[in-house]
Parts: sequence; C-alpha cells; structure tokens
Amino acid sequence: MGELTLKNVTYVYGAETPFEKAALHDVNVSFNSGVITGLIGHTGSGKSTLVQLLNGLLKPTSGNIYLNGCDIWENPKDITSVRYKVGLVMQYPEYQLFEETVRKDIAYGPTNMGLEPEEVEKRVRESAFFCGISEDLFDKSPFDLSGGQKRRVAIAGVMAMKPSVLILDEPAAGLDPIGREEILGGIRTFQKQTNTTVIIVSHSMEDMAVYCDEIVVMNKSEVYMKGPTAEIFAKADKLVEVGLDVPQITHLFKKMKDMGIDVPENVFTVEEARKVIVSLLN
Repeated sequence: MGELTLKNVTYVYGAETPFEKAALHDVNVSFNSGVITGLIGHTGSGKSTLVQLLNGLLKPTSGNIYLNGCDIWENPKDITSVRYKVGLVMQYPEYQLFEETVRKDIAYGPTNMGLEPEEVEKRVRESAFFCGISEDLFDKSPFDLSGGQKRRVAIAGVMAMKPSVLILDEPAAGLDPIGREEILGGIRTFQKQTNTTVIIVSHSMEDMAVYCDEIVVMNKSEVYMKGPTAEIFAKADKLVEVGLDVPQITHLFKKMKDMGIDVPENVFTVEEARKVIVSLLN
C-alpha cells in the first residue's frame, strides 16, 4: 500500500523570470492508501503538474511530498527508486513503447529494477493478465498492435514494477466505450487484488463515477474539494462553478425529479439508474 501526502506544496514554472507562473499554490492533500482516487479539474487547474510532482519528475518549488511518511526528496540521488514505487502512466502511453516485443516492453521496468529473470517473467504474465493481453501477443512487435492493445502493453509495463501507487493520466482517452471499459475495468481488478493505491486523471465524469472511490477536484492551482465520489458529485452546483460537470445520468435524474417523478437526485452511474428504474416499475 502507499499513501501520498502533499504539505504546503507550491510549484512555479519559470521562477524569477518574466514568464513566472504558479502551477500549484500551497497545496495540502492526501491520497489515501488502497483506494482509487479520481483527479479532476478543468484545463490549467494544475492536475498534470501535480501528478508529475507525485512521481518525482518535478521537484516542488516549496513544500514537501511524503510517501508513507517519508519525504521523497530527502535523498535526491535516490529519486529513481521513488519512481519505481510511484508508477506514472502518461497520457497516450502507447507512444512510449520502444522494445522489439510485447514481452520485452512489459519486462523493461522490472529488469531495470535488477530482478531475477524468473521474477521478471512472473510479473510480465501477471500484469499482462490484468491488462487483458493474451500470451499469443508476447512475441509480437508492440508496433503491430491496435491502439487499444498498445495502451494495455504500456500500462502493463508500469504495473509490472508493482508500484505502491499507480498514477494514470487519461488512461482511456480516445477509446470506444468497450475499450474504455476493458482498460478501466482491468485497472479496477488490479487495484482490488493488489490493494495498490491508484490515482486516475480524467475529464470523463462518467468514468470517475463508476471506477473511483474518492475524488480530488483541482481549481486555479489549488485543491477545491476532496471526498467520497458520491459526496463530490452531489455538489453539482459547485462543480459547475469551476467549469466541471456531473455524469449525464445525474442530469437525467434531476430533470425527472423536476418533472415530479419520485426519483433520487444522487444517481451517478447507469447501474444505479437501472436499479432505481426497476424498483419504480415493480
């Protein structure tokens, strides 16, 4: 398990230049261990900077970041080991593939960690399973795969390092509904079976409602709200104020409520909606 905590974290691009801009300002937030947290916010709210700080790709201008109580920058020479513990899957990770075969690409991280070949192979198979990659693809070139398959390979490569925290930036962007469900469902299964802390960045409120246990909302370089998913989406007016939205099914049920139909307003997923409608019909 892994818990990440930011205390008074500020990050400034172009510090002490005419182009100085604060991407994050005095951020205090914890990402709780063993759950999936959704990170949402409009473009420019600070989400991308935040995830790069969590992984040690960026160093705070001021403030501290703690992994399980230890400052990740206490020993700057050891920051590579932090990146093994806090795995980051960037947006469109399929563009980061480079090995000759799927097996070698997934094995790249564990191999660099100095693990024995048997352990590397075990991790390759385990992570491939979670990502829905069949064994017959192992010896194929990743560049011969479909876009969705490439993304699964890239995600599996980070999972294979068995990080304490797995961060994914728009893991289902650009995929059709089936592809989105397969990838996000695989991540959910992985999290449940390994108890890994997972952070998902997404613009899809529907995905956040279905797959996340908690939500952190960013606005104007600060944390605007944090709480259980249902609690955050119940504050629809506050989300709209900062340029965000709630799932479409929630809009539908609110409209039904306005029409005088006796339905709850706090419905955030299609499955919840199905249960309510079936109950009404009965």
